[in-house]
Amino acid sequence: MNGAEYIVRELILSGTRTVFGYPGGTVVALYDALYRHRREIRHIRTAAEQGAAFAADGYARATGRFGVCIATSGPGATNLVTGIANAFMDSVPLICITGNVDHHLIGTDSFQEVDIVGMTLGVTKHSWAVRSPELLVRAMKNAPRLADCGRPGPVLIDVARDVLEGESALYDEAINAARSGDNAATASSDPVPSQVEEAGMLLNASRRPLIICGGGAHRSGAGPAISKLAKQLGAPVCATLMGLGTLASDDPSYLGLVGAMASPAALRALKECDLILTAGARFSNRSAGSVDFTGGGKKLIQIDSDSAEINKIVRSDAYIEADAREALEALSVWLRAHEVEDRRPWPDEARASDGAAIDSRPPLKRGYIDPAEIFGAVRRAAGKSVIVATDVGLHQLYTARYFPLEPEDLFLTSGGLGTMGYGLGAALGAQLAEPDRTAILFTGDGSFMMNMNELVTAAEHKLPVIIVVLKNGQLGMVHELQRKECGRRYSATVLRQNVSIPKLAGAFGLKGVRVHSAEELGAAVREAVAAKTAAVIEVRTYLKGC
Repeated sequence: MNGAEYIVRELILSGTRTVFGYPGGTVVALYDALYRHRREIRHIRTAAEQGAAFAADGYARATGRFGVCIATSGPGATNLVTGIANAFMDSVPLICITGNVDHHLIGTDSFQEVDIVGMTLGVTKHSWAVRSPELLVRAMKNAPRLADCGRPGPVLIDVARDVLEGESALYDEAINAARSGDNAATASSDPVPSQVEEAGMLLNASRRPLIICGGGAHRSGAGPAISKLAKQLGAPVCATLMGLGTLASDDPSYLGLVGAMASPAALRALKECDLILTAGARFSNRSAGSVDFTGGGKKLIQIDSDSAEINKIVRSDAYIEADAREALEALSVWLRAHEVEDRRPWPDEARASDGAAIDSRPPLKRGYIDPAEIFGAVRRAAGKSVIVATDVGLHQLYTARYFPLEPEDLFLTSGGLGTMGYGLGAALGAQLAEPDRTAILFTGDGSFMMNMNELVTAAEHKLPVIIVVLKNGQLGMVHELQRKECGRRYSATVLRQNVSIPKLAGAFGLKGVRVHSAEELGAAVREAVAAKTAAVIEVRTYLKGC
């Protein structure tokens, strides 16, 4: 068999059933192999390669295992870079396969030749520049394990065209070995007892501990462990943007979001606690903001599966290098052994929640809907166990603050890289992975215009994603910065695009509607859910900076 056939067979043997991509000259052989195996593995052609990377990202977050995207050499490969960087920052496992020119042409500035391995070195867990059958076998055997193990992330396999098209007996041997189960197993490491003990002693001595759950806690399914530990310690719990949904919104310990658009209750707890326990949170400037995690004598315990994140930004007093759920469960066992059982919670006034109140704003124009009403109407109409995606901007922060995410929901957003245009591709990928769930995208008019071309993917594959475009005529976050820092000199952040979003949706063969009240919005969402069809809903609103 040739290299292309080998790649497709390895993907099938690994359990991959859906891949995303866009064909091109150097990957013709790979697409021919996909065609031959079309009954075993489905290929989704997106409108552009960036959309393929975002769709693979959403698919990975929905399934809990690696997503796959494919691109040709040159501009095809470079169009993947933003999606690869996005997955790297948010710890999403991807296998990105790119074609390149024949290996003897590499380095000659051949047509559509780029050093994609060099370009992505800083945003991949590992990369292979495949120029021989031996290296292709090594890459395909190791890529799934490396993408998924430890802190997940993207890997890149760049394959020369002549390797894809050339035949080798090595491929048959590798496939036979895979079928016989001759693959190296990956071992998981348990939390180190001494690290657990050091953290446990600090928790035992604390009187006002606070738990912050991040993306690592959510990814590991640590919600029950956090809820149990919070009860043992009498501790409130907050979540970063990527940690939303780890705990139920009505959990008695939960205070809401920290970082940008933080709830007042969370800010009070951060100020008044004497110890912070973080689980799978990176202390990025967006989630940390101006919070002093160790000021006033506060102690800090950090849990993270990635050793590179420990003590990288904030110096901890103790740490546990392990999976968040396993570390939290080990801490709970240690505390129980040392007779720490269900402490009284903090005083009510220190833990009081602000609910979903939104700061005062000017009276709304006719036809404009208050943000609180938008998210409440969609939540009620969409039902339970939904996929919620966002793009990046003020609408992202409003969604995080005011849409009541539950553990059974799936929340897709670009946390680390802050990628405008991420949401539509991600929602489509997740909907393909979970076809029985309702998928909703909240986006702004700026973000929506960046990757609206992926509406063609929704239309072609009849994917029932509900797209709520919060139209405020601004690039809201930068507009707010210009208001605060530039004396209201709004340079290139006012959108004077006379675009009818409902008519635009209709041009793609999708239903588009403009609503003027929360009741109309709820009805439009219910109609789309009942019909299991895509819909693009334009909502006019004000989004205030935070």
